Amino acid sequence: MAHFLRDQQITNVSITEDNLTQLSSLFAERASTLNALLAGEDVADKRAFLTYIIRFDNKGYRVFSIDDLLKYFRQAKAIERILLTIETAESLRSNRAIGTLMELRLDEKDPNSSFLTVTSDDRDWVDASFAAVQETLIKYRNRNRWVRTAWTTFGVQLVGVTLGFILSLWVAAKIAPKLVIEHAFVFAFLFVLLIFSNTWTYLNQLVLRLLNIAFPNIKFFRRDKERLHWLLQAIVGGIVGAAVLYAIVQAAGFLLELLATLVSKNA
Repeated sequence: MAHFLRDQQITNVSITEDNLTQLSSLFAERASTLNALLAGEDVADKRAFLTYIIRFDNKGYRVFSIDDLLKYFRQAKAIERILLTIETAESLRSNRAIGTLMELRLDEKDPNSSFLTVTSDDRDWVDASFAAVQETLIKYRNRNRWVRTAWTTFGVQLVGVTLGFILSLWVAAKIAPKLVIEHAFVFAFLFVLLIFSNTWTYLNQLVLRLLNIAFPNIKFFRRDKERLHWLLQAIVGGIVGAAVLYAIVQAAGFLLELLATLVSKNA
């Protein structure tokens, strides 16, 4: 790596065609600024150039103009990732061990691999470039950050466990009278709860995966191609909301019945 490096993970951003054009203009300006600093030097290895990578529909392309990038952006059925990269021959030859590099990776499939990386021997250029991209990306922030939190994971787990407990009680009450063993209700309840607890391990991951699809970390938006995504968001949000409401109502009802039983026994 060069002497100076700054990087940051990119989270909760929606990217449109206009956003890509703005980012491309910013990257082109930073490349021109870097090249202007090389006047009078041997610039064969240090001259910066801008490239783009887009992967969609299980294929990828490297292009050298924003027009070509947008052409693929419009025709894609499903975009996986887009990279905007400023690099030099020195960086390429050394496999990025030395030289200048500025790269913005936006990955819709892998929420943990979207990063902004800037490295160079020119500290001022690194700081200015990093700050410029940061300020631009802030404008593209979406509301998915309200869903993509540790509290959501906790909420899904809490609702799932609550529903599992209520379901176990209901099923045990149905099958206990048919069992000819002592403590039939307790046996049926523990059996159903054990089955649910093992099943919930997989269901929990499925619910979180659906939430990640409906509310992605990075989302590429294109005109007339995102209606299905909005529908998925509405369906997932509705199901989760209904499950939470049902769990609260059932839990409250169960607690009230329990309290009423205790009061009547004490009386």
